[in-house]
Amino acid sequence: MFACMGICVYLAVVEARVSEAAWREIYKKARRVATQWTPRPLSLGWRQIGALRVVQYTLDIETAEGLHIVGDAETLTTAESFVFPSRLESCASRRPRDSSPVSSDDDVLVAVARYLACGADELVLWRYLLGAKTQGFPYHALIVALGMLVEHALPGAAIVYGQISVSDCEQAQRGVASILGEELELPVVVDAERLRRRLGASLDACALEQAIRQLGPPDPRSEAFLGELVSVLRSSPGGRVRHDLEHVVCSCRDLDLLGTGTRFLLHRLVEMSHDVARKKLRKRVGRWGAARAREAFARMMQETGMRLTSMAWDAVEAADLDELAFLCGAICMHTTRWEVHHAVRGVLENRVLRGA
Repeated sequence: MFACMGICVYLAVVEARVSEAAWREIYKKARRVATQWTPRPLSLGWRQIGALRVVQYTLDIETAEGLHIVGDAETLTTAESFVFPSRLESCASRRPRDSSPVSSDDDVLVAVARYLACGADELVLWRYLLGAKTQGFPYHALIVALGMLVEHALPGAAIVYGQISVSDCEQAQRGVASILGEELELPVVVDAERLRRRLGASLDACALEQAIRQLGPPDPRSEAFLGELVSVLRSSPGGRVRHDLEHVVCSCRDLDLLGTGTRFLLHRLVEMSHDVARKKLRKRVGRWGAARAREAFARMMQETGMRLTSMAWDAVEAADLDELAFLCGAICMHTTRWEVHHAVRGVLENRVLRGA
């Protein structure tokens, strides 16, 4: 489980011990937290552009399955999908992918610890309701908060764990308190003493120490060292550009907040896009008309695998022919390169950058 690269959050639940009424109440609270969270979360949806159906990021996070969250609407950073289900399925009716056997009376924390130690894969009574990578992006705190909400409501039947720190959980705790007016206890996995007490009666000494290492909070000294290392890397010219492109450019409203290298890259991209639009695309777009040009742009977006927010698509659908030519010119860049892909997405998403 922890061999995967990235920053992950997991929520393990014994569904057999959760009534429909209890889950309805939990989901009601989770929905309230997610819809009132700051920054607002993003989900995935669909949009029809001419004959094409394109994927877009949207503020509408509720689906038929439950709450679908992939990122946040402030930085527009996204990672993997999390679905917080509106209903629990019967665990006897399906064989979950990552799970381990546990009786309805056992502590799910012990079962998860044993699973992580030996990788059991048998017919189960618990499963993961959440389990993907947030990469530490701003929506990480919201996902942790949803997991904490369930663990708090279902003691012994649910635990949230993964690459989560005390500061992550305290941020989540404050967010839930501001919305629901409830004070959630921090997850057991970030309190080494509570974790040791919960596991001590069921695991031998060797297994207990392994569980503490796998499930317990990170070493504060290691966390501080990694924080300093990240700060040093971001302060280097290449590190600053990468950080800007991944975390800042899509929503930046002040170009002076960007590093010199980032501004230079964006300036060259905008300059080249205008050049391509003027020399190769403007007449063609004029012949096509706006509807066909938008569809051509959408087709190029699909080919690159790039996704825009619903707000950006609103601007595309309102764009005149000159702007559509520029947008098509931008997406013609070699977006297979990481930095170009992110720079192009920023320019398409954020009109302020077009003056870079």
